[in-house]
Amino acid sequence: MNQAAVDMANGYDDAQMAAFRSAELTSDADKQAAARSDMYALMADLFRYPDKEFQAFVRNGELRDALVGITENLPFACALSDGETEKLQFSPLLDEDGVEAGFIRLFEAGPGDPPCPLIEGKYVKDSNRRAIFEDLIRFYNHFGLSYAEGAHEDRPDHVIYEMEFMHYICFLTLRAGQQEKSIEDLLLAQRDFLKHHLLKWAGKLAERVAEVVNDIPEDYAGTFYTNVARLLARFIEADYAYLNEAQTR
Repeated sequence: MNQAAVDMANGYDDAQMAAFRSAELTSDADKQAAARSDMYALMADLFRYPDKEFQAFVRNGELRDALVGITENLPFACALSDGETEKLQFSPLLDEDGVEAGFIRLFEAGPGDPPCPLIEGKYVKDSNRRAIFEDLIRFYNHFGLSYAEGAHEDRPDHVIYEMEFMHYICFLTLRAGQQEKSIEDLLLAQRDFLKHHLLKWAGKLAERVAEVVNDIPEDYAGTFYTNVARLLARFIEADYAYLNEAQTR
């Protein structure tokens, strides 16, 4: 997460998390937990500002390869078809500035709110913003993450924060499994977080992006982000179903 607003108070930084994941994963459970954690991290990255490094990651086929590698190890079906992977690519008609402009037009610009806000409070009907914030911060704090209010993009209900939180507690599940500790409470927390947050608005975000892009002729950057948002919604629904089923076993 953005370290200006969130600190990992329990001492697990990105390097330590990577070290856990880089250890040989021998069991299916470990591979599945790692894949879920990596998928959330990747989806968070897809909604960050598309700098040159990210654009190269997409154009060089690294995004496609990462998605194929991750989805093969998920504990549920979420593989992308060839057609879907082709859509998760920037059009050759777009230069670097065009990609950046497309992102800004969808997610940052506009009088008042942007056309497609990346924050939960704009999609949950009759939402109590303070209640959403308080619930999210309780989740973050419970798992050793401290939140300090920052800029608009640092709101606790921003899509990047919510997905990075899921990335983190999926990592904790992997760590607990490797240490032969119980993972039941971690899986329950993940299910509850999706139920009360991402599951409520990921689909609405996907619908909103598609609606806005449909009104803009030849919006090539918008086409990419339409497919990113659809993938997010599909993954969230599949992961929630998996977690829900895990609680009934």
